[in-house]
Amino acid sequence: MAFATRFTAVCLQLCLLAGCSMGGFQGSDNPTSPGPEASSNHVSGVASKGIIRYGTVSLFALNSNGSLGAVLKKTGTDAFGNYSASVNMTGPTLFQASGAYTDECTGAEIAIPPGSPLRAAVESIANPMVVAITPLTELAVRKASPLLIAGSISAANQLISSIFKVDIIATQAVPPTAGQFSDTNVTQAQKDYTLALAAISQMAHDYYGGSVSDTLAAMNSDLARSAALDETGNQFRNALASFLQSDQNQTGIRDIHLTNLVNSGGSTLALRLAAGGTLPAGATISGITLTLTLPPGTTIRVVDFKKDSSVSGYRTDPNCVKASGNFQGNYQEGNFTPASDTHPASLTVSVAMAANTSLGEFLTVVCDLPAGVSYGAADFSVSDVKVVGGGDAVQIPGVTVGLL
Repeated sequence: MAFATRFTAVCLQLCLLAGCSMGGFQGSDNPTSPGPEASSNHVSGVASKGIIRYGTVSLFALNSNGSLGAVLKKTGTDAFGNYSASVNMTGPTLFQASGAYTDECTGAEIAIPPGSPLRAAVESIANPMVVAITPLTELAVRKASPLLIAGSISAANQLISSIFKVDIIATQAVPPTAGQFSDTNVTQAQKDYTLALAAISQMAHDYYGGSVSDTLAAMNSDLARSAALDETGNQFRNALASFLQSDQNQTGIRDIHLTNLVNSGGSTLALRLAAGGTLPAGATISGITLTLTLPPGTTIRVVDFKKDSSVSGYRTDPNCVKASGNFQGNYQEGNFTPASDTHPASLTVSVAMAANTSLGEFLTVVCDLPAGVSYGAADFSVSDVKVVGGGDAVQIPGVTVGLL
């Protein structure tokens, strides 16, 4: 995912670096100024580094130059880190959270002071809207700084979401307990987010003297060199594996491969599949099945790491296997099978199309690549293709499927 930095005002940068920084985990504050007025919008979410219990969440307007504006609202979190507020705001907004939490790695009680809070930034407030406040949203704020304006905020949130394979704003972490992880209402994305936060605690303990702030600073320095965590990515994955095997882990998940975090720190690749060859006169395509074989280390995000006896592998996230191009219809399903000692990872795809679909692009598959690896379409292969047409699903000869 491309990320365009917005460091265009040298004088502003120097001013901010000299003492006007936004202050997360550093304790400095900016002067406030009146923010824009708008209709009341409801916003809620979870503040977590583990869960921040009975803490404080403050919402600030962001001025057009990215500086901190007026305080919009202050509210509290409950025992599960939940907060809720209504604000007269639609534009760029900064969230700050402080309070006590239980460190996932050590079990110690730790306080995030108001002077150096966790932060999250969004380019606009909708009604209603959920906004998580976590170390990953703090990392995105650091990446977007010093120009916390709409474009840089959005790009930073998207970049960190891509790196950690979870929507860092919309997904809400849960307490890292077996009860929460066995709750059918808790999504795989929520589990992954919760484990990512635990891994950051473990990473801080293993590499940075217990300092989450120093851990995030190292990640941000890594991101200044590329759009991936080339160095700290390995630390993160090692820390996650260590946490999963530790006595502090109460989630019931022990294997990193039973998460979507196995390729955290790496990049993504969007593959486009298309039907080609020759379509007989008068024929149209009504369905396609195929197998996509992935190169070493490549994964595709799934919605739940629980085996479904009716399918092979794990059902993929619909955002990672999605209709595109010439596709006409509303059904596609992918099932991801992880690599084994004897077989590479693969994706089986079934697509049902409207009766008038012809040749051309029909599907996009988003793959997660290992850190430090660059793959292209030529590294993937398509096999076991079956193209059918008509109401009786007769196989159509002469039609092929390939990667664009």
